[in-house]
Amino acid sequence: MKVLVVTETDSCCGPMAAAFLHDYSTSIEVVSAGRNPAETIEPLMITAMKECLVDLSGYQPKSVTEFDFSAFDAVYECPDFSDFPAPTTLEKFRELRDFIKNEAYQFFLSIRQSPQHPSTLNSQLSTIYKPHSRQSNYSAKHTPSGPKQT
Repeated sequence: MKVLVVTETDSCCGPMAAAFLHDYSTSIEVVSAGRNPAETIEPLMITAMKECLVDLSGYQPKSVTEFDFSAFDAVYECPDFSDFPAPTTLEKFRELRDFIKNEAYQFFLSIRQSPQHPSTLNSQLSTIYKPHSRQSNYSAKHTPSGPKQT
């Protein structure tokens, strides 16, 4: 199954979500891209992800215009945090990481429980998933679920 993770800048949430989705199932090919990609990724995000044994230090943000949407079976649109202050401390990046981990796991469950098996999707865009807590602020109250909890 091929999944496209879409974010605004592809510098933080997208790479995190893509890494977690791949971690949940190696049979999922995941690509992350942004509508307006940043030049670089967030250094504190790299540190927070290394705590989960995921090294994103070599990641380079990509643009959604680089990809043909019809080549993907599903699209995961990361939560939009534009109404909230950007995290500036490692603790805030940990909270964001744990929130994204939980949201990515919910998406993973939704595609895993889909009545269509990935092999029958035939590269048709079948799922656009927008997280239920799109307007919620991430915080310590969001507990990650799923495999490899931190």
